[in-house]
Amino acid sequence: MARYRYVAYDSAGRRLTRAVAAQSDDQVKRMLWDQGLHIVDIRTRTQMPSLEELFPSFVRVRRSEVILFTRQLATFVRVGMPIVEGLGVLRDQAGSNVMKRALGEMIMDLGTGAALSAAMARFPRIFPALYVDMIRSAEVSGNLDEVLRQLATYMARDEGAKRKVRSAMIYPAIVVGLALVVISVLIGFVLPAFANLFGEFQASMPLPTMILLAVGQFCREHALLMFVTLAALVGACAILATTQSGHDAFDTIVLRLPMLGVIVRYAVIERYMRTLGTLAQAGVPITKMLDTAITAVGNAEYRIGLASVREDMLSGEGFAGPLERTGLFPRLVIQMVRVGEETGSLDANLEQAAEHYAEEVDYRLKRMIAVIEPALVIAVGVMVGFIAVSVIAPMYALVHAIH
Repeated sequence: MARYRYVAYDSAGRRLTRAVAAQSDDQVKRMLWDQGLHIVDIRTRTQMPSLEELFPSFVRVRRSEVILFTRQLATFVRVGMPIVEGLGVLRDQAGSNVMKRALGEMIMDLGTGAALSAAMARFPRIFPALYVDMIRSAEVSGNLDEVLRQLATYMARDEGAKRKVRSAMIYPAIVVGLALVVISVLIGFVLPAFANLFGEFQASMPLPTMILLAVGQFCREHALLMFVTLAALVGACAILATTQSGHDAFDTIVLRLPMLGVIVRYAVIERYMRTLGTLAQAGVPITKMLDTAITAVGNAEYRIGLASVREDMLSGEGFAGPLERTGLFPRLVIQMVRVGEETGSLDANLEQAAEHYAEEVDYRLKRMIAVIEPALVIAVGVMVGFIAVSVIAPMYALVHAIH
């Protein structure tokens, strides 16, 4: 796909000069005609590859920008604005070049007769499979504005849960980081000065000071080896994380960690229930709904267990029974699913279950922080107290040695 730069005038007489990606200049002309623009010039644009083209993994569109785009597009559809015109407005307002370029190419695709879901499917880093599937179902049912609204709500809740987890880890990370910095400075600079003084006066150092000095000396003498070993471990873990077996092992370990494992488990359940409920409300076919929800859970153990649920459901066994046989879901979830199946309100019950476990995740996060904070204070206090004794004790010993 080539890059083109065009010059055109809109209906208000404003001069527009923009760059777009297209298969040919004829495609550019059709897109501009569909937008009601008067074409002045179209030229092929030669340029170096962009940063996002060279490093797609490091340049991404923020989730908050996609949520804002979804809400605004839902508003445009609700008031009757044509999709192409609405995407053009959103492209001009886009906050990142990646999003701006993607919307430009989507406008080109729509100008050639492609469906909105097909145009979005070309950008999986911006619009995930769940997003595209729901848009595709909305194109069939004709309720695009409502589905877009549901998508925005779903994504906002999911992003809010992730932010809570990240914010919960900020305080422990800061405390541990500051403690390590203080300890490193004391071991690396303060205590060696005391060692020199003790050597001059031929005095014996207290045991805590000798221990810290030995640790500091070992770190200085083997700094290169420690750095290489640490880098090798980090690299090995990073490589292992890219493999399917390594990722699966990590998912299994996380679920069995004290306190954190329960939070992750409830977060996975909440995401699965909410995804199923949202897809069911949007009218997505059952097979596509199950496949998308399994992908959305983000945990290998649940993904494997839910694959059997999918097969059992498609064979006509219902939902609650196969879900219970996995042993991965609490009795409350099974009961709510069973009641939803019997009463015909499964989508509403799935949403209620998701809300319940979202509250559980929030509560357990707060409780974990309430436990971690005093534990960190005690641990840092013990370390600082040991360091303080190691620094203060030599002063008294040195005073006695001088007298």
